Amino acid sequence: LRVLSPGDPKTEFLIFKLSASQIAKRNLLREQMKETRPSESDYFTTGDPFNFFTAKDLNGNKFNKANLMGKVVIVSFWFINCPPCNREIPELNELVKEYENNNNVVFLAVALDSENDLKYFLKKNSFTYHILPSGRDIASRYGIHSYPTNVVISPDGHVKFHTSGYSV
Repeated sequence: LRVLSPGDPKTEFLIFKLSASQIAKRNLLREQMKETRPSESDYFTTGDPFNFFTAKDLNGNKFNKANLMGKVVIVSFWFINCPPCNREIPELNELVKEYENNNNVVFLAVALDSENDLKYFLKKNSFTYHILPSGRDIASRYGIHSYPTNVVISPDGHVKFHTSGYSV
């Protein structure tokens, strides 16, 4: 039996039971967090022009500045083996559903994974964004190294909102 501790670099998780007061404090903090806007990422600047990329999704649809200008564009940078990325997918799918009848909103998911890996993943997991495979070059173009990272681009092509990470 090995004793695990926070200072041990081999320790990945510590599990312990919370007291009733700790649970109440955690729940209060979660409620407060829901009321506040998530913090901005380090990869974009709100109000700056977005440097558009050109890419094709898994269905062969091409996306570039010319066909995205004039629309609200939501871009999610993610990868298959990212637990926080996978945790937010159902919420992202709800957004797509909310705007399904609005052709002026486009949802793009820049995946770091290959087309084959994504197709296998999507057989078991629904992600209703336009999935752009092999997006490492696109992500590195913006210096992104924290996932998920999401950015909202206004119809005039400027960064409206951006955040990294996932919080409950």
